[in-house]
Amino acid sequence: MVLTMDSNITINGLTVKFRTGHGMVTAVENVNTVFEAGKITGLIGESGSGKSVLGMSILQLLPNSAIIEGECLYKGDNLLRVRPETIRSIRGREIALIPQNPSESLNSVRRIKRQLTEAVTTHDKKKKDEAQQRAQELLQRFGFADPDEIMRRYSFQMSGGMNQRIISVLGLMDSPSWIIADEPTKGLDSILRKQVYQTLKDIAQHDTASMILITHDITLAERLCDNILVLYAGRVLEQGPTAEVLSNPQHPYTKGLVASQPSKGMHPIGGVMPEREGQMAGCNFYPRCRCALDQCAAACPAEYPCKNGSLARCFLYDRS
Repeated sequence: MVLTMDSNITINGLTVKFRTGHGMVTAVENVNTVFEAGKITGLIGESGSGKSVLGMSILQLLPNSAIIEGECLYKGDNLLRVRPETIRSIRGREIALIPQNPSESLNSVRRIKRQLTEAVTTHDKKKKDEAQQRAQELLQRFGFADPDEIMRRYSFQMSGGMNQRIISVLGLMDSPSWIIADEPTKGLDSILRKQVYQTLKDIAQHDTASMILITHDITLAERLCDNILVLYAGRVLEQGPTAEVLSNPQHPYTKGLVASQPSKGMHPIGGVMPEREGQMAGCNFYPRCRCALDQCAAACPAEYPCKNGSLARCFLYDRS
């Protein structure tokens, strides 16, 4: 596969708001980043930080209550503004989703075979036989000794780990250029987390290395990802190479995330994430930050370059 600049997914000024009964809620605010083709980028942060909303916006999978501003550029198109038939042709074929909660994502009244083959025949009705062969090959590669038996089953007849592998196969059926994996280890025990890690590693090595991994599992991100985006209350607070961001974090929030891991002594960040009705004038991490400056309450910092090669949205790195 030839990778070009057009193969990147470039996000410019992405803001996502939702209309609610309590007013407008900002879920993602002014995100600017480049997801590089041929690399795995992890989106990490606490639950509710906007990771999944960012990922779903790329494929226009957000509900009608969402108001989306900005650009998502891919191969010359702004995916946020293309026609419905265009984004449908991109989903699965160019950019595929491995959703969280596979037991909810799979249709319990349809056999696995039908769900897998439809991923291909939706784009080309003539490829039914090719789709069935592709499904058999992928199922076998993902550890199913008898693919035909698996394809006759329903999702409720299989374990959580098996369904996770099925949903990964589903995402790969049409040989996409990009994979968006949304919280693949959420709610899984340590054994199933290892299985999912091996699944994602296999995808990166043999199918596509262009991947966006949405996760709260920092260990998984550290093992798999080339780059990291750290989100908090809808804003990217730090981004850069994984090895640098997680071994030498610059933003106080990133430092807190790393320190909260069990392997680091499990020191949780005090306080809670703020409500997001409207937009916050200052740094949204200010109320919980031990390094807060007076200016943090009044103004939102820009993204400043750090010595480790990352960008941190923090006045501590303002050298002007």
